[in-house]
Amino acid sequence: MGRHRPSGSYGHSITRLGPGEFRLEWTIDRYVKDARTRFPTSQNRDTDLRGAKRFAKKWGCEVPGQEPL
Repeated sequence: MGRHRPSGSYGHSITRLGPGEFRLEWTIDRYVKDARTRFPTSQNRDTDLRGAKRFAKKWGCEVPGQEPL
């Protein structure tokens, strides 16, 4: 759970890299103790179709080249 958001991450997306290969991307906010500054940090992970479908179902995004869930 994030400090200023219901979820600790946002900006979820899926990019197709090749046949059966996908890149999952999202952003999390990092905070400094006793400061109001936030540092958005991008994260990504490469996965197969099965992992991309799980990610899409959890975060409400679409898998490129697939029927919507």
